[in-house]
Amino acid sequence: MIVPNEILRAARAALDMSQSKLAELSGVGKRTILRIERNERVAVRTLQRVQAALEAQGVEFTPSNDDKGPGLRIPLSLLSRDDLRF
Repeated sequence: MIVPNEILRAARAALDMSQSKLAELSGVGKRTILRIERNERVAVRTLQRVQAALEAQGVEFTPSNDDKGPGLRIPLSLLSRDDLRF
């Protein structure tokens, strides 16, 4: 599954990760991360590299189903708040 740019941006934000750090982890330039987050066109291979870097940090991307779009999940251990109740 190729994750939409908006979900990649949301994953980075959920991890509280800078664009520079994601660029470093994915092996692409910071300007490329900026282009992705501006919803500009980039190569599919580039999106895959960014997606893989986020998955390596523990992000799980979920596909679309029925009338709901794609999403993401992150491990509870990556959340900075300790007062969440589920």
